[in-house]
Amino acid sequence: MTSVDEICAQLRERGYRLTPQRRAIIGALLQDRSHPTAEQVFVRVRESLPCISHATVYNTLHELVKIGTALELDLGLGERHYDINTGDHAHLVCLECGRVEDITYDGDCLRLAPEDSHGFQIVERCVILRGYCSVCAALRSEAE
Repeated sequence: MTSVDEICAQLRERGYRLTPQRRAIIGALLQDRSHPTAEQVFVRVRESLPCISHATVYNTLHELVKIGTALELDLGLGERHYDINTGDHAHLVCLECGRVEDITYDGDCLRLAPEDSHGFQIVERCVILRGYCSVCAALRSEAE
C-alpha cells in the first residue's frame, strides 16, 4: 500500500510544494477507499483543517491525477470519484446506493487481438460493472 510520504515524494520530484493541505488530502484518500468525490474529500479534510478551500481540494486532486498517483473516475453516478489505487482493477458500482468496490481481474482478458483494435493504440482500460449491492438487491426484491 502506498503511503502519504511516498506520494508526497512523487509530488516533490515533480516540483510541487508539500503543504499540510496536500498531505491531508492524500491522507484522506488513503484512509477512505470508498472512491470519494471531491466534496467528500473536502468534508473529511475540513475536520482537521477548517480553513481549507474547495479550490485547494480540487486542485490537489487534479495534480494527483496528473502525476498518476490517483484516478479520476466517471462511474455514471453524476459526480467524479477519486481512487488512490492506480493498479489494474475494475469497479463494481451499485446503481441504488452508489457504493463502489474495487475488484481484481485478469488484464489479459481485455487485450484486443490486432484485427479487432481498429488501429487504436490502447493506453488505458476502464472496467465498470453496474448493478445492485446485496443490501439494495434485497430491498428491491422485497419491494417487488
